[in-house]
Amino acid sequence: MPRLVNRRGFTLMELLISVSLMMTAIGIAIPFFLTQSRSLEAQAGRLDAQLNINFGLDAIDRDLRVAGVGTTLRQPLLVQAAANAITFNADLTSTTPADFAAVYYDPDALPTTVTMLWPANKVTLPNSAWLYPDSAYWASAGVPSQAETISYFVEADPQASGLFRLMRRVNDATPRVMARGIKAVSGQPYFRYFQLTSTGALSEISQGTFPKRHLPGWHGAPSDTGTNALVDSIVLVRVKFTAVHRDPRHPDADRVEERTIRITNAGLVRASTCGDAPLSASALAGVADATPQVTLTWTKSIDESAGEKDVERYALYRRDAATATFGEPFASVAAGAAVPSFVDSDVKPGESWIYGVAAQDCTPSQSSVVVTPTIVIP
Repeated sequence: MPRLVNRRGFTLMELLISVSLMMTAIGIAIPFFLTQSRSLEAQAGRLDAQLNINFGLDAIDRDLRVAGVGTTLRQPLLVQAAANAITFNADLTSTTPADFAAVYYDPDALPTTVTMLWPANKVTLPNSAWLYPDSAYWASAGVPSQAETISYFVEADPQASGLFRLMRRVNDATPRVMARGIKAVSGQPYFRYFQLTSTGALSEISQGTFPKRHLPGWHGAPSDTGTNALVDSIVLVRVKFTAVHRDPRHPDADRVEERTIRITNAGLVRASTCGDAPLSASALAGVADATPQVTLTWTKSIDESAGEKDVERYALYRRDAATATFGEPFASVAAGAAVPSFVDSDVKPGESWIYGVAAQDCTPSQSSVVVTPTIVIP
C-alpha cells in the first residue's frame, strides 16, 4: 500500500504577508511607470511643438529665398512687410513641364495659383486693410507675368484659445495652415527686417516703421522712392516663432526656433539681364492636318546668331480663338536650329487655336510675341 507523504501548505499568515508584499511592490511600481509615461508623453509633445514650427520655418525659407524669380521689371519683389505677415512675388510653381522659368513643376496645382494675381481678383493683404494688386504685370505684349503672389502670416487659431497659427496663401486661393501652437511673446515680432547700410553692413529696420507695403502698385514708377520704396531695400528677414506644448499636469513648455533668410534676388531683379530684350522671331506659320496635329515653323530671331547673340530658346504659346491673352508657355524649343519648328499633337478636330512664339535670352528677357491667324483643326 503506497505511503502517504505529509505536505505542508502556506499558512494564512504567510499568504497575508505575501499579498501585502506584492501590493507594496505594485504600489511602488505603478507611480514610477506613470511618471515615466507622463515624462515620455511631455517630451513627445515638446518635440512635436518644435517640429511643427520648424516645418513652417522651412516653408518660409524655401519660398522666400527665391522671391523675385520670374517677376517682370514692373512687378515688385516684396509686396508687404509687417511684424506678423510678409507677402512677395515669385514664379514658384507651374503646371506645364516646359515652363523653364518656374522653380517647381506641380501638375496638380490649381490653375489660379500658377500665374499672376489679376487686379480683378485683388486680395486684402494679410492682417491689413490694403488691397493688392493695383495693376497687371506683363512679360511682353499679350503675355502676363507668371509670378504668383505668396503670403505668410500669423493669425489667432480658432481651435486653440490664446494661441496662433502660421498660414500660407497663394494669390486668392484659400489659405493653408502651415504650423500651429504658436505663442505670442511681448516685444518679440515674428518677422524682423534688415537692409544694407552705405558701408555694406546689415542694419535692422525699426519695428516702428512697419507695417509697410510696396507703393505704388508697380515697381520703378517715378514715385517709387523714399519711404514708398522701403520694402525694396530689405535684403534679409529674420523669422522667430515660439511654440508651446500645453500639458494639464505640468506648466506649459516653450520651444523657440529662429531662422535667418537672405532674399537672394533683392536689388538684383532689374540688373540681372543679358542685355536688351531680344528681337522677336518672325514669319510664324502653322499648318494643321487630319492626323490631327499642327506644325509650327518660324524664322529665328536676329539676336540668335547675330546682334547680341544671346537667344537661348523660344517660348511657344497657345490660346483658343475666344481668349484675349496667352497664359503660360505650353512648350519651348532650344535655339540653334536653322529653321526652328514644333509639332503640337495635343489638338482635336474642330478646335480653333491661335499660336504665338517669343525669343528669350538667359535673363530670361523676352521679345514681343509673334502670333498666327486662327488655325482650325480639320
